[in-house]
Amino acid sequence: MSAVPHQRAETIAGFLCAFALALAGIAVVRTPALLAPVAILIGLVAARMSEAHQRLAAWTVGLATASFVVGMVVAISTDNSLY
Repeated sequence: MSAVPHQRAETIAGFLCAFALALAGIAVVRTPALLAPVAILIGLVAARMSEAHQRLAAWTVGLATASFVVGMVVAISTDNSLY
């Protein structure tokens, strides 16, 4: 019986990682100051929720951080809004 909530948490953490990666990708071309920190926070929540998806969550946080930096560079160089 205890395996069912554990499986649900792992599944939700995987979906959170996927959502955070999608949000980080959007942050590069839209508003990086708003979307990338949210993606980082979602990735950190997924990392804390899951033991099986630790590497995926770590990559998610790393890529979301990189998308923040790249998105800021793109926004500044193209004179788009940061937030």
